[in-house]
Amino acid sequence: MVLFSKNHMLGTLDVATQTEVFKALAARAQELNVTDNPQAIVSDYLQREAEASTGFGGGIAIPHARSASILTTAVLFAKLKTPVAWAALDDKPVDTVISLLVPMGKNAEHLKLLSSLSRKLIHPEFAHVLKDGTADKVYELIISALTGE
Repeated sequence: MVLFSKNHMLGTLDVATQTEVFKALAARAQELNVTDNPQAIVSDYLQREAEASTGFGGGIAIPHARSASILTTAVLFAKLKTPVAWAALDDKPVDTVISLLVPMGKNAEHLKLLSSLSRKLIHPEFAHVLKDGTADKVYELIISALTGE
């Protein structure tokens, strides 16, 4: 199974709430055979948000779930047509989402992915491409972040 491919990019979502974002991500995860239980993934996302917001700041969120409902590790990406309230670190709404889905028991893999992306997000040029770049540029950027190049 592929960690991230162009099929993992959802394009621009027309959603109004954080839960709708999670439902769209979970539906794509099911299409990609990353999960066979999208409702459980939505619950996992919501539970994680209840612990602490995944809103990184600058309009970007990294919602992630580690669950027995996840069959294989995957990264998903979406832009939001309208920014959504998220309780982000900077109290700003979110319009760009990178989601990590990791099977239960893969804690090291989960932390490595989260760390790789978080380190890149502190660089303004990385965030700028995520938010304003073409689909091809965003794809290349995420692949390079995941492979450490």
